[in-house]
Amino acid sequence: MAALLTAGLFTGCATQSPPVETTSTPVEESALPTEKPVVYKNFEPETLYSLLVADMALDRGRYEIGLGNYVQQAHTTRDPAVAARATRIARYLGASQATLSTSLLWLELEPSNLEARVIAANELAQVGRLTEAFEIALPLARSPAQSIFQTIAARASQAPQPQREILLAAYTDLADKNPEQTELLISKGLLLQATEQYDAALAIAEAVLKKEPDNISAASLEAKVLQQLGREQEARQRLQALLERNPNNQRLRLDYARLLADHDLNGAREQFEILLKQSPGDANYIFSLALINNELGDLSTAKLLFTQLLEHPSRGPSAHFYLGEIANKEGDKQAALEHYQQVDSGPDFMVALGRSADILIEQGNLDAVRQRFQELRSNYSNQEERLYLAESEVLSQHQLLDLAVEVLTEGLTFHPKSAPLLYARAMLNEQRNRLALMESDLRTIIDLDTSNATALNALGYTLADRTNRYQEAFDLINQALSLKPGDPAIIDSMGWVQYRMGNFEEAISRLREAMKAFPDHEVAAHLGEVLWVTGAEQEAEAVWQEGLRLNPASEIIPKVMERLKATP
Repeated sequence: MAALLTAGLFTGCATQSPPVETTSTPVEESALPTEKPVVYKNFEPETLYSLLVADMALDRGRYEIGLGNYVQQAHTTRDPAVAARATRIARYLGASQATLSTSLLWLELEPSNLEARVIAANELAQVGRLTEAFEIALPLARSPAQSIFQTIAARASQAPQPQREILLAAYTDLADKNPEQTELLISKGLLLQATEQYDAALAIAEAVLKKEPDNISAASLEAKVLQQLGREQEARQRLQALLERNPNNQRLRLDYARLLADHDLNGAREQFEILLKQSPGDANYIFSLALINNELGDLSTAKLLFTQLLEHPSRGPSAHFYLGEIANKEGDKQAALEHYQQVDSGPDFMVALGRSADILIEQGNLDAVRQRFQELRSNYSNQEERLYLAESEVLSQHQLLDLAVEVLTEGLTFHPKSAPLLYARAMLNEQRNRLALMESDLRTIIDLDTSNATALNALGYTLADRTNRYQEAFDLINQALSLKPGDPAIIDSMGWVQYRMGNFEEAISRLREAMKAFPDHEVAAHLGEVLWVTGAEQEAEAVWQEGLRLNPASEIIPKVMERLKATP
């Protein structure tokens, strides 16, 4: 059960790269007014100096300094022009948190500014604050920038169900009040799609396309819904036919490329190559094309494309990451290390940090790893807890368990109530056979939060597996199961404790349930053992073989078979 107990704990340290970057419906830039000449009010000398330093830094590629100064001065001076420039810089650099902060300030200072309102609504949508985004966007319902409603609606698929339903009601009301606004009707269709009302969403798309056969937004909605209904070939045919009539429409071609990417990477690559010819130098197209070539194994082309992005402010860190991945795959550890160490921000930062640490440890340079993590915690105090977890994970993967525990213990001196740190240390102590220490940490978590099903299950399973305190284990697992009735890991634990208590029929029932919900080699090991012990040897062997098919590298199943003398 150890694998199930720790699954997902360090998801920030591992990633699987998608073949194509996907984003929500973009804000139509054509709907935004062109930037007017910046007019500042008279500033104090300190402010003027800070802004001059910022502009010089931006000119020299020192984006962090330039952006930092502008964001600070925007909030200090509350000058609309400074807020506007800070917002545009942050947006260009892909600094989402800064963009959100400064755009909201800009909108507060200039409520009638269309660009400020669109950007603020868009940024709120990107971080999942959809109802706030909708409220800010409301004055845009009859403006040229009403496509922002599609951006908000497109994000709803990732929102909790109650929020989606609230938004659907709001969109329905807005569309009913503005029946002539096609964009709003399509936005409602996106909300219907997000709430899995596919037939109703498809009906809206088809109704719009009947009146406007070349409506790109409606065609995109139709294709996505058809795909979700399992009518993928029909979706491709519709988009392809529309694309033939509108070959220069990049948004349509982008939707078509993304649709192809699910099943036809070569076709998707061809479409992104066309897009790049239509917009030479577009960083997003270059990045997506690089990802596709990487996925297809054309590493030389992928390297050329990623290299083009190294100096791009928002794509540079990810480009370094993937160049590091390619170098690592090709066995050039030093080149990989150099690229990983230049990933200083973005979604790949933690993964690159882990990869570079792995290489340094393999090279015998553990001190450099420890120093790097210490420097990062000093520079990014708001990420301190996460960095302690990441360092301990790296060390534990290299079997430096005692050192990993020391790192977590240090972290707990600053964050004594941190459930992730306590849980990580508990799991390491279980590996070190320090069960009393493990139990202490898990009970601390439970004392802090009696509804922590993960800690309850971990303690219950370990007591069932490693001790004879079966009734206590059952009570803990039962409590966890009442909190998360459908969790396969907890169901597996319940099956295991029932087996240890001699309740074989109940154990088999629970383990079958867990295996069905989450086919896994560890669950297979448990189910196979109970079946073998109860005389169903042929079925046990079949279950173990299925487990080995799921994970050919499994060490658990062979050990169980050897212990039971069931090895063929």
